[in-house]
Amino acid sequence: MARRSDRGRPGADSPAAIRRRRRVFPGIALGTMALGVIGLLVILPSVSSACQPVTTSSGASASKVAAAIAPGSRVLIVGDSYTSGRGSTTGLHGWAQDIVADRRWDAKIDGYPGTGYVDTGRTGSSHYTYGPRIERHAAFDPQLVLVQGSQNDWLVDAEMLQARVERTLRTAEQTWPDAVVVAVGPSAPQPWAQSTTGVAASVSAGAAAAGVPYIDALGGGWFTAANSPRYQASDGAHLNDAGYQYLADRVAQSLDELAGPADGDEQCA
Repeated sequence: MARRSDRGRPGADSPAAIRRRRRVFPGIALGTMALGVIGLLVILPSVSSACQPVTTSSGASASKVAAAIAPGSRVLIVGDSYTSGRGSTTGLHGWAQDIVADRRWDAKIDGYPGTGYVDTGRTGSSHYTYGPRIERHAAFDPQLVLVQGSQNDWLVDAEMLQARVERTLRTAEQTWPDAVVVAVGPSAPQPWAQSTTGVAASVSAGAAAAGVPYIDALGGGWFTAANSPRYQASDGAHLNDAGYQYLADRVAQSLDELAGPADGDEQCA
């Protein structure tokens, strides 16, 4: 069976609309297959889309998250072709570049097409999976670590993927004990999004086991049949410039929500 390649993503609302909502409340974010599903911004336990607990891992209070996402913060983003920007006008400007510019972060962006927690990409080398790439940035000492994707892991056994996700995120936590680590799940446009449900379930479960917040674009319905044509690249699997900005805005909203209410409080729609 052929190895899966990254898929693109589009959005449900315009970036401008999202920014308008962001002023009202703190906000709520690669390509192809699998099976399983969870709900909205998941920081276990999962709840209905109407009311979500805004809690973080034991080592990441709301105030700590707020400091980690503030302008000037050191941020490491590791991911696949969505992070590298495939599908954009230049092919080099994805959601990671957009959110870094919007938030004015001091960031390192490590995006490599075709890779995942297990998938090695076209190199075939395990040095290109997320774990080893995270370790190579040890000297950077980030305040925030965003690990994006896993859509390329669609051929991986669910339990194996969950275990690798947990191990990778724990590696990040152990490498930088004072950093906030967040996992961003698959964020493909429709109809590709529906094929990532299993991958999303494994990443969510692995993040929960590691005590790491999980941002669930699939469960949140960020990319729909209605908005996907507006945001997807010509290959139907990646995002265009507008799609990447939309995804950046939604991830930023999710981080804002993590930094909003005090631990244990609830943010209800």
